[in-house]
Amino acid sequence: MVTRGFTLLEVLLALLVVSLGVTGLLATLGPLTALAADGRARGRVAAVLESRLDRMRLELQGAAPACRPPTSGTQRHGDGVVEWWSAGSRAGAIEVVIAAQLPVRGHPPDTLRSLLPCP
Repeated sequence: MVTRGFTLLEVLLALLVVSLGVTGLLATLGPLTALAADGRARGRVAAVLESRLDRMRLELQGAAPACRPPTSGTQRHGDGVVEWWSAGSRAGAIEVVIAAQLPVRGHPPDTLRSLLPCP
């Protein structure tokens, strides 16, 4: 008479292989979550930089035909992002420097430099 099935050793080895795979998968979830959160925060900083550049461009166009640099300043947003900006005249254009930083320690500020032509 032949019995079919798995031995106890085979079942234990299968459980060991499956549990190692699941443990490895769970170990990658922490870093993936941190990277996703960092990407969202950096996207927010990029949106702040872009928005400030657009506002400075509109302010420069509103001052036409005079080519006066927009005023410098600092702003803290509700989500903790801090931005600061400055502008100066430079040979028929306005040089703009905008920086924004996340509230997280260790992150250097992201900086945007641009030349806006005088209208």
